[in-house]
Amino acid sequence: MAAPSSQPSIPSPEVIVADSHATGVHCNGGSGPLGHPAVYYAFDGRPSVSCSYCGRVFVKNTAQ
Repeated sequence: MAAPSSQPSIPSPEVIVADSHATGVHCNGGSGPLGHPAVYYAFDGRPSVSCSYCGRVFVKNTAQ
């Protein structure tokens, strides 16, 4: 039987779906004390971008 891991589990990043026509997104990490400075990211032809502060992933909605 394997011993339980003593490593804390790392939560998956939050995934936010953006409009398929969006050229960019902004992220502030959420409201309140858990937020971070507002940052803006351009898709520049990519299907997704991730926030360098909080790790949120913004994905273009391809179902539209």
